[in-house]
Amino acid sequence: MKTFKRFKDIVNANVNAKLDKMEDPEKMIRFMLSEMEETLIEAKSAAAERLANRAIIEDEIKHAKELLNRWENRAKLAVEKERDDLAREALVEKNRAVKRLAGLEEELIQIQSIVDSMQDQIAKLESKREEVRDKQRMLVQRAYHAKEKKKVVETLREIDAVSSCRKFAELEEKIERMEADAEMAGFSGSAHSTEKQFSQMESDEAIEAELASMKAAKTKK
Repeated sequence: MKTFKRFKDIVNANVNAKLDKMEDPEKMIRFMLSEMEETLIEAKSAAAERLANRAIIEDEIKHAKELLNRWENRAKLAVEKERDDLAREALVEKNRAVKRLAGLEEELIQIQSIVDSMQDQIAKLESKREEVRDKQRMLVQRAYHAKEKKKVVETLREIDAVSSCRKFAELEEKIERMEADAEMAGFSGSAHSTEKQFSQMESDEAIEAELASMKAAKTKK
C-alpha cells in the first residue's frame, strides 16, 4: 500500500509547482529523478513478487482441476462397480476440490487486478521520469528565470516610490532655490554698482556747482 501511495504522489506531482519552492532547481530535479528511480526499483520488485504469487496460484489451480477430475472419475467408477459408499466419498472429495478451485480462481482474479494496477502505475512513473529527463534542462532554465524575476519584483517592491518622488522633488526645489539666489546675487551687485556711480556723479556735480558759484561771486567784487 505504501508503494502505491508513493506511486500516486510522484505520478501526480506537478513538477512546476515543486520548482516554485526550490533554491537549487537542478539539484531538486536530480533528486526527483533519483526518487523516481528508487521507487521504480521497489515497484518492479513488488510487481515481480505478485507475478510469482500469480504463477503459484495458477499452478495450484491446475492441480485443483486435475484433482477434481480425478475424484469425478472415481465417483463414476464407484457407481459402475456399484460401490455407493465409495461413490459418496469420491463425490465429497470432488465437492471439496470444486470449492478449493473456486477460491483459487477468485484469488487469481484479485492478484491479477493488483498486478495490472502495479504495471499501470509503473508505466506512468516511467513515462513521467522520461518526461522530466527530456525537459530537465528547459525546466532548470525556467526555474532560474522565475527565481531571478521574482527577486527583481521583490526588490522593486522594497523601493518606496512615494518617498523617492518626494526626495526628488525636494532636491529639484533646492536646486531651483540655489539658482534663484545666484540670479538675485548678480542682480543686487549690479544695482549697487549703478547706485554708487550715480551718487558719485551727483556729488561731483554739486561740488562743481558750488565752485562755479564761488568764482562768480569773486568776479563781482
